[in-house]
Order: sequence, then structure tokens, then C-alpha cells
Amino acid sequence: MQEQALALLERIRRQAMPEGAVECRATWMRQQGEMRFAPDRPWLLFEAEQWFEGNGIDFRWLARVRMAPLVSARVIDSFERGRGALTAKVLGVIPVARARGPAAHKGEALRGLAELPWRPFAFRDAPCFAWEAVGPAMLRVTFNDGITKAAVEFEVDGEGRVLGAAASSRPRQVGKSVVGTTWSGAFAEYRTFDGLRVPTVAEVTWHLPEGPFTYWRGRVVEFRVLR
Repeated sequence: MQEQALALLERIRRQAMPEGAVECRATWMRQQGEMRFAPDRPWLLFEAEQWFEGNGIDFRWLARVRMAPLVSARVIDSFERGRGALTAKVLGVIPVARARGPAAHKGEALRGLAELPWRPFAFRDAPCFAWEAVGPAMLRVTFNDGITKAAVEFEVDGEGRVLGAAASSRPRQVGKSVVGTTWSGAFAEYRTFDGLRVPTVAEVTWHLPEGPFTYWRGRVVEFRVLR
């Protein structure tokens, strides 16, 4: 591992674990926020729970999205055991979205990588990762488990806080086609929970030819380290 990448990783870990290494098997959080499905569509409120494997990129996001008064959709977004998946059902029974296969694997792997600030134990030591410094404040991680390959670049400030994550080509569903699209997330308002300092505000954006489209923004309202 090149010296500059190692220095950035150590900066992130020191910021995230100010009292020293925190041992855990997983992390969990509860979120509130809003999301939308197109630039001209309204924002929809959601509440969600998310579990992260402590040392890797596996995650499961369970959300309830308010589609209309008295109507909600249940969404499950995940990357588990090398497989990515998305399902959404209105009223818990009517399917409205489903994603499986190689594009879903890559898309969810990219999400798992971008959300490493919520399980900072995985910085440096996680399996299937290769790290590279691409500037004094930019760090690229490439995940390759032999099935899926995905890469994300992190912007790191002088204190070791990850301010953003970006991928040059995340699969995006456009009608019946899948289009690789530049995608990014931003993090803010770091707080300490159980000895772990993590961001509590985030937003996610597609960078479309017609301009940026922020489609998700949320806040962490509860966070736990699962030992």
C-alpha cells in the first residue's frame, strides 16, 4: 500500500475512533429523510433502519416511504454475500421495483463502499479492498470479490472526516435500459456514538447530462455499535 494512501487511512481511523480502536461485529442506525424518483417528482418522506457488517461492505437498508396519505412503500436495498438486490412494494404486497443481477451487484457494492464512514473499522483492513491515493485529500478504494468490481473515491479533510464519495459510473435504470452514470454522496455533521465518530447528515446525487439531480437526503437519528 502506498505511503500516501496509508497516511490518509490512518487519518480517517483516528478521526473516527478518537478514543482508540473500537471492536464490533456490525453497526446499526435509524434514519429519517426524503427521497424522490425524478427531478420533476415531489419529495417523499421516509423512515429507515440500516445494518452494516463491521468489516466489509455488506449492508441491509429497510425503509418505509410515504407515497401518499395512508399509502406507503416498503423498500429493501442490500448487498449481502456478494449479491446486490432492491425490492419495493406498495402496501407491502404490490411490487413496484425490483433489481437483481450484475448491474444490481455493482450498484449496491458502490453504495456499500460509499457508506464506509458509517462503519469506519473497514477502512484499511477490509478484505477484497485495494487502496490508492489520487491526490493529497483523495482516496480511491477498489472492491473486487471475483464476482463484482467497483471503485469509489473519497474526499478527506485535514481532520480525517470523509466529506464525500463519488463513482464515475454507477448503474442507473432508465426505462428498460441500464446506463452507467456519475454518482456522488456528501456527508456532514459528525457526532460520536459508542466511541465512534460518524456523519449524521448525508445526501446523494446523480450527475445527469442536464445537471445534478439530488434524489436522497437524510439524517441519522440513532446509531449503535453492535458488539
